[in-house]
Amino acid sequence: MERHTIGNYFNKMKSKASVILDDDKQTGELITDAEKKTETAQNNSGLRELITQVRSLIRLVKHYRDGTYREVSKKSMMLVVAALLYFVSPIDAVPDFLVGIGLLDDAAVLAFLYKTIKEEIDHYMEWEEKEQTIKPAP
Repeated sequence: MERHTIGNYFNKMKSKASVILDDDKQTGELITDAEKKTETAQNNSGLRELITQVRSLIRLVKHYRDGTYREVSKKSMMLVVAALLYFVSPIDAVPDFLVGIGLLDDAAVLAFLYKTIKEEIDHYMEWEEKEQTIKPAP
């Protein structure tokens, strides 16, 4: 019997991530799903940092998708997409409907991601900040 661990579920998401990253339509659907879930979760004050991190990843995927930011490896982008897939999945190691603990595993996946590709995420965040300074939001 297979153990339902965060690692097992995340590995499943990694196997799907490459296909999604290469398919513009599926990438767009993932972005939409992730944005919807962050809107739903944003009212929980205990999740603010998690939501902020997820929104940063969503913007990274958008910029990668439209070609405005490509200074990140494809392997790292696959990890980002896998983390977003894990985040939007209602059924994972700890189902999200378990109020209070359902997003703890999502936070663990994000912590792993940030630790694994910290330099690339930091570089993106610096680029994004510089871009916003140059081109203020409407």
